[in-house]
Amino acid sequence: MSAPTSLAIVIPDLRVGGLQLMAVRLARALDAREWLPRVYSFDGGGPLAAMLDEAGIAHVDLPRRPGVDAGYARRLGAGFARDGAALVHCHNITALFHGARAARAAGGLPVLYTEHDREFPAPWRQRLLHRWLARRVDLAVAVSAALAATLEGQEGFHAEELVNGTPDPRADYAGSRSQARAELGWPEVPTLLAVGSLTPVKNHAGLLDLLSGLRARVPELRLAVAGDGPLRKELGRRAAGLPAGCVAWLGERDDVPRLLAACDVFVLPSHSEGLSLSLVEAHGAGRASVAFAVGGNPEVIEDGLTGLLAPVGRGDALSTALTGLLLDPARRASMEAAARERYLAVFTMERMVARYVAHFRALRGQRAAAGSTR
Repeated sequence: MSAPTSLAIVIPDLRVGGLQLMAVRLARALDAREWLPRVYSFDGGGPLAAMLDEAGIAHVDLPRRPGVDAGYARRLGAGFARDGAALVHCHNITALFHGARAARAAGGLPVLYTEHDREFPAPWRQRLLHRWLARRVDLAVAVSAALAATLEGQEGFHAEELVNGTPDPRADYAGSRSQARAELGWPEVPTLLAVGSLTPVKNHAGLLDLLSGLRARVPELRLAVAGDGPLRKELGRRAAGLPAGCVAWLGERDDVPRLLAACDVFVLPSHSEGLSLSLVEAHGAGRASVAFAVGGNPEVIEDGLTGLLAPVGRGDALSTALTGLLLDPARRASMEAAARERYLAVFTMERMVARYVAHFRALRGQRAAAGSTR
């Protein structure tokens, strides 16, 4: 049997985030008889290093120097060559900027680029750079059809959709809502759950602003927030005027499937999304969701069937949708069943991994064919 193919995975860091989680989960899911993944980060390590260590996957923190680090691609490429990399998988555009040039420095390794989400349109100088990078990518994929179309229309990438998948939350926690609440010590009151980093784009501030109005229509409503980030203190101050106990700050959690089992409705108030892993996980857990119709959200939520979508920036519409679901258990139950069915049909981890493996194999075949013609 031939030796496993060495795969270099380039990501910003190993902090907890959707991009990082997806990349680490994919690396862990690959068949070790065929693939030898190694993760390279350029902006530091983080808690997800433990997940890689547990799986025996090597990770290299190769930090960039402050400012313009002209020699970074050469150093990263030397790492690829030293480690015997045969393919390079870059997650997001900064990783591609470094990884594509490093792949060339290492002998012209094939490059797969996954775009998870960023602000569009980029400034014109960056767009020119991205068009230059597009010619140095063997295959580009985006986590939603909307994002793939944007990449192609604005920056010249020929990108296809390859949606994120997640491990099945019910495989991690199969208990009932009441059982999960008892284990967590949550009160038996209507509960919303939001999962995501505490950063501006996730718009937790906007959700907090809606809470008083929501509680006027749904007495005792409680909001549980899982995640951490730079806005933690600011958001805590913003919530200080609300009744005691109506917001629970849970911090980073490794038991999200149990949190999903315990909540009544999942809410994603983000102003921008590629394809949200937390939204996919909510579907997998069989929870009805409410979100703004941004990015890939309409590709996850089938409006009126698996959850509800509100027009972008319309907090009043988001509030109306949440109130409607919280006060209508029968409709919520119907959406929960439909959400679970959609997850199983579209968003499983196994489906995502199979598609990536097919792409890896195709790139490996192209490299072998190119080598045989030299």
